[in-house]
Amino acid sequence: MLKSPNPPPPKIATLIGSNTTLTGEVHFQGGLHVDGHIHGNLVSEGERSLMIISPTASVEGEIHGHEVIINGRIQGDVYATGRLELGETAQVTGDVYYGAITVAIGATVNGRLIHRPGETKLIEHRQGPSLD
Repeated sequence: MLKSPNPPPPKIATLIGSNTTLTGEVHFQGGLHVDGHIHGNLVSEGERSLMIISPTASVEGEIHGHEVIINGRIQGDVYATGRLELGETAQVTGDVYYGAITVAIGATVNGRLIHRPGETKLIEHRQGPSLD
């Protein structure tokens, strides 16, 4: 029996519903699906993670994960050490750092696209405003 070179993505264990608004930094392991609104950073605690931001979702903060699928609205930088998928309804205002990327027609990015191939650990997220 042949093994797949890439293990399947983690199962979604956490759901933030469409009628939910969270304020503060969210740390998770495995899979996270967001339908609601986040005012703060989303940070994966593991090297393998799956984050899905649905068309009804919005995030005001940074996103740090391995595999990230965006169909909603993001105001902040996105760091995907693995694959990043921007769906047709994705709206990102911020810089996007990725290992591999798929962009659907209709997706918008108001910021820079920065390719970082082979990066296996998550980029350190900043605490508070930066004066870079």
